[in-house]
Amino acid sequence: MTNLINKRLLVMIMAGVLTVPAVVMAGGNGVPDRGVSAASRTVKGRVVDDTGEPLPGATVMVKGTQIGTGTDIDGNFVVELKDSRKVTIVVSYVGMERKEFQAAPGDDMYIALSPNGNVLDELIVSGYQTISRERATGSAIVLGSDKLDKIQAPDLSAKLEGIAPGLTVYNNSMSIRGASSFAVDATPLLVIDGQPATGLTMDDINPNIIEGVTVLKDAAATSLYGVRAANGVIVITTKRGRDTKLDVTASLGYYINPLPSLDYQHYASTGDILDFEREFLLSDPDYINNPAGYFSTMTAKSNAKQMSGIDMLYYRLANGEITQEQLDASVASMRLNDYRRQYRDRLQQTALTQDYNLSINKGGDTYGFYAAARYQKMGLYNKYDSDDRFSLYLKNDLQIAKWMSLTLGADLSFMKTSYSRASGLGATAAMPYDLLYNPDGSPAYRYLYNEVLAGKINDTEGLNFMGYNAAEEAYRNKLKTDNLYMKYFLQTNFDITRDLGLEIKFQYEKRKLDANEYDEADSYMMRSLVNEFASIDSRGTITYNIPQGGRLYTVDTDYDYYNLRAQFDYKKTFGEKHDVTALIGGELRQDLTKSHTGERYGYDDKKLTYGQVDWKTLSQTGVVGSLYSTSRIRSENLTVSEVKHRYVSAYLNAGYIFDSRYSLNASVRVEQADLFGSDPKYRYRPLWSVGGSWNVSNESFMKDFSWLNMLKLRCTYGITGNVDQSSSPYLLASFVTSLYSGAPVTSIVTPPNSSLRWEKTSTFNFGVDFRLFNRFSGSIDAYRKYSSDLLVNKSIDPTLGFDGQARANNGEMKNVGFEGNLSHEFVRTRDIIFNASFSAAYNDNKIMKIDYDPTDALDMMRYPTSNYRVGDTYNSLYAYRYAGLTETGMPSVYDENGNVVSVSSVRNVGAVVCAGQLIPKWNGALNLDFRWRDLSVYAKLVYYAGHTLRRDVPTLYDSANRITGGNVNEMIADRWTPENPDTDIPAMGLHGDTGESNYHWIYSDYNTCSASFVKLRNIGVSYSMPSRLLSRTHVLKGVTLRFQIDNLFRITSNKWGIDPEAFNANLGTRTDAQMPTYIIGLNINL
Repeated sequence: MTNLINKRLLVMIMAGVLTVPAVVMAGGNGVPDRGVSAASRTVKGRVVDDTGEPLPGATVMVKGTQIGTGTDIDGNFVVELKDSRKVTIVVSYVGMERKEFQAAPGDDMYIALSPNGNVLDELIVSGYQTISRERATGSAIVLGSDKLDKIQAPDLSAKLEGIAPGLTVYNNSMSIRGASSFAVDATPLLVIDGQPATGLTMDDINPNIIEGVTVLKDAAATSLYGVRAANGVIVITTKRGRDTKLDVTASLGYYINPLPSLDYQHYASTGDILDFEREFLLSDPDYINNPAGYFSTMTAKSNAKQMSGIDMLYYRLANGEITQEQLDASVASMRLNDYRRQYRDRLQQTALTQDYNLSINKGGDTYGFYAAARYQKMGLYNKYDSDDRFSLYLKNDLQIAKWMSLTLGADLSFMKTSYSRASGLGATAAMPYDLLYNPDGSPAYRYLYNEVLAGKINDTEGLNFMGYNAAEEAYRNKLKTDNLYMKYFLQTNFDITRDLGLEIKFQYEKRKLDANEYDEADSYMMRSLVNEFASIDSRGTITYNIPQGGRLYTVDTDYDYYNLRAQFDYKKTFGEKHDVTALIGGELRQDLTKSHTGERYGYDDKKLTYGQVDWKTLSQTGVVGSLYSTSRIRSENLTVSEVKHRYVSAYLNAGYIFDSRYSLNASVRVEQADLFGSDPKYRYRPLWSVGGSWNVSNESFMKDFSWLNMLKLRCTYGITGNVDQSSSPYLLASFVTSLYSGAPVTSIVTPPNSSLRWEKTSTFNFGVDFRLFNRFSGSIDAYRKYSSDLLVNKSIDPTLGFDGQARANNGEMKNVGFEGNLSHEFVRTRDIIFNASFSAAYNDNKIMKIDYDPTDALDMMRYPTSNYRVGDTYNSLYAYRYAGLTETGMPSVYDENGNVVSVSSVRNVGAVVCAGQLIPKWNGALNLDFRWRDLSVYAKLVYYAGHTLRRDVPTLYDSANRITGGNVNEMIADRWTPENPDTDIPAMGLHGDTGESNYHWIYSDYNTCSASFVKLRNIGVSYSMPSRLLSRTHVLKGVTLRFQIDNLFRITSNKWGIDPEAFNANLGTRTDAQMPTYIIGLNINL
């Protein structure tokens, strides 16, 4: 394993070596002019705002060159020039007007920037071109590093939440303007520096390397990305080297997550569970009639069942091993136990995530170099798990000639994890009266198999001990994963003429995932498995059909992604008022995935040896082992797979703007892939968009409205696409080996579909951008997305096979909504700045057409993303209509005809109603930012509304649903009984036929409620040390301390204390409570 890690680190180091030399080569052009002293070849100065407050991070560049720097914490800068000639200094800062100044070597400048009343100067980076918002017609949100860095978070998703209207980040999923497909998830396409990122997710990216993010939402903004753009596009621009002096930044972040509160779970007490178990057992007719016979059945190998502590006490009582008084004393002692808390105290911990970053920035007239390294030690609740991550980002920009520039770099990351795979782990996996450790400190063993039978096995020489202790098992079944990601990218730009350029981009991504699960010989899994397949003949000889020892299970997966793009760019201004832009290009892409799995039994990790298994016998006839009276069957886990997809496309975009007032834009893309059908009429269908905008504020008749700084109207329409990589136009089959004949067998996976085509989404968007009084600004967008040719299940002739259904392009879905963002600067003085922004987004989703009708009511409620109806929202919450409790305390529902039904099954889909949707209809945020001198305070309040959840209720425990652990709702204490009829909790602990009463209760509309909530997502304070103190060190440019609390409080619309972000809304089960996260940060600039 060590050799493997060393090899991977060597690969990463070699990649850096191949990239860094470009800096040395480029740096050769920076030879000092020996006729001028170094001191006289500098321009220095200070950049402040209109109140005289310094602007840290402002960009200061020499016009027409790559020479430049950024201001320090006090707004100071120093630019080194190549010679003694005068130059033009360009100074820019987000939200401020850009200014140009003439400067000569030796000048000391004082530069005051004014707030920019025209947000149209923002640059929208689409990945194919960078254009000003003035000439953009599409709906896009531009987020600079000033907004992204406000919130301290280890991943980009947390930073984006609430600052990009229309982008929903909810319960670990992300979407833009709702779902547009039944077959493909709603995750937006991720683009980094103009290239689609296939081999990593957004949260794999180091936020510290990001210069800015552009969120593209409508067809005009996304159509150039073809069949991957229906869900929107998130374009990330990474940092590059620009400072003439070496700039080093180091930062650290500590994220402290306390253990989730058990109080949130509303668990039943140990005493309530004990009382219920005893009542349930003592009311069982079989036990009442014959206690000894009852337990004789329970302990037979043909009917072996796990026995709880109460079962074992009454088993011993029935066999005369203990008296009633001893039993009562034992129960009284058990009431004092709390396995849930003992487990947490011994095996869990406060999660502390450590995040360390180091970046280097250096630039010159003909080169720029940027490097960033990161190490994360992820904080995990379980003491026996670990997760360590390292990443390295390198980027070189070279000006090879006046007409040619080159960018090359690498993005490398390595993740090493170790997680326990042992069964029986978790604070609620055992009964709350069980023990993890005995009072004397020795391990307490419980039995996942029948304890009486396990005792006999423990006494049988040659068989393995069957006791289980979570503290011992946590370290005996380890899944260790090495995850290596490498990306190498290259971009060249050629200025063919003054107006025409050529851009070529190539990117290669590789991810290598090696996972090894080693189940030790002493682990419960292997001890139990060996016993299960250990045959004992009449002479007592044991045959180990699964050899004694451990198990090694391996998964090796290689992902290779290639992307090549070339395009011509044309820009021309005619007569000072007519601006024309155009681009035309093509793209090639290939995705290749190879994977294989295997396992070895009797494995010894010290000797690296393993045993042989007769898989033919075990998989065909099986063997009768020592745990059960019937034959047990097991097959070898061995697979090999390879998947390859290829894409080729051509695209065109053209834009025209007249007099900075009227803009028109159009684009078209034709895509080809092996995932499209063979029918020619579907293979060459283009994706396209058109759009226009009107800068009203630039009209002459608007000059008298000085309070209206900017007003722009936008309107676009276009068609984008989606492609499902799990579908194919051809008959797909997998090859397996028959367990019986050993001959190859072909297994049909999907039927052929010559008409298979990409899903298309047509989008209409109308938007308004405005700014008033240089303080109040905002944007509002309204849209309609109609998705057609969606892949859905279609009913086919059952005689054709495939379970009577197949996928076809026969679905339709509609999304209608609007988004708005308002910002206001309340106070702006030299010492105080106070800003606030509010965002809101609304999306109404509706299924318009499907060719497959659900056939089972229960499937609709359990699997809403696979079973739905026309007119409903995709991913709806379906429920029975509740009819209340019967006279005997049983839940009842209405069937499709309105009849009240209890116990009996109700499976007709006509009995089901749509009780709401599982995805928020509304979302947004309120952001507050206050600064006083060097102290800043900020807060973000998020809200999600318009969705529904199925509240948690107790299972109706009966003979078929016994209590097996500590995850029991406290409401069992208020269940219906003849003595407690005034309750809404049904009866439980029944021994007769309870039919589908549990379904009627759990899936009734009575147990649904609103999932709307408001939460203080972040509140924090940061302090930047004054420059007068730092200047004395002659080393430090800036030091910033930060403290932040996430998820400090929430307000929910339900009355049961349910946090929708710590809850499975469709299952109606609570997950770990979301606790406040305490964050400490330090940033040092050298």
